Amino acid sequence: MNIKPLNVLGAEVSNVDLKALSGRNSVQEIQDAIDKYKVLFFRDQNLDGDELTNLAKEFGPPFVQPALSEKYQDLLVIETNSEKPPYLNTFHQDMTGLEEPPALFFLEGVIIPDSGGDTIWSCNETAYESLSTSMKEFLNTLNCKHSLLYYYEPIFSKWEHGQEKKLEFQKDFPPISHPLVRTHPHTGKKCLFVNKFFTESVEGLKEDESKALLSFLYGVIEKPEFCVRLKWESGTIAVWDNRCTSHYAVADYYPETRRLQRAAVAGEKVS
Repeated sequence: MNIKPLNVLGAEVSNVDLKALSGRNSVQEIQDAIDKYKVLFFRDQNLDGDELTNLAKEFGPPFVQPALSEKYQDLLVIETNSEKPPYLNTFHQDMTGLEEPPALFFLEGVIIPDSGGDTIWSCNETAYESLSTSMKEFLNTLNCKHSLLYYYEPIFSKWEHGQEKKLEFQKDFPPISHPLVRTHPHTGKKCLFVNKFFTESVEGLKEDESKALLSFLYGVIEKPEFCVRLKWESGTIAVWDNRCTSHYAVADYYPETRRLQRAAVAGEKVS
């Protein structure tokens, strides 16, 4: 297995067949690379859905996506096209409104547009490290309110029975408090743990103070020098650590079709 580092995060991994990992040693080698580089890119893998979910299960128990249809699935197909335009063009971490957000994601390109449709990842760890000592000390005293509904509420507003679904969803997935600065369970390194999708506010601050602080932190996270960018090909698999990275799906390919499939590994309580 050959590893080529790309930036402050990210590495291309070659000479490996993810369909045929040879035992725990290979899995641990990839896990060590994830811990070091945070995002890994594997070209020409061409796994089907079952193979992708089985691969993810080698790295831990599956994370099942709470779907709005009330069905739970360990493989999520993400497709955008002329009738379903792309809209996730914002840096974010996934599902941080849960007490135990997912740890790892395995995302494979299936149908890729002729141009555009890249994904960008940013390093929340490097963003944290770039701050002054005084700012880091302050941030380590804070918690944030995260909510799945903060992201999903605009979706419910478009539904015929959206208010009923909203109340049900709010009961099943109440807001959760997470530290603003998270410590990685494997490396012990700290990172910013906030995102525009699910972080509703900074606890203990006035509304305008919370908005100003979050806006500042998002600006740090999104600095180009803290990012790596992937140009997708069919059969490319990206693996990333959701604990310490943010990602952005560039919505520059409408009306072309883009289909990806994703499996995830369950995480742990944030600390």
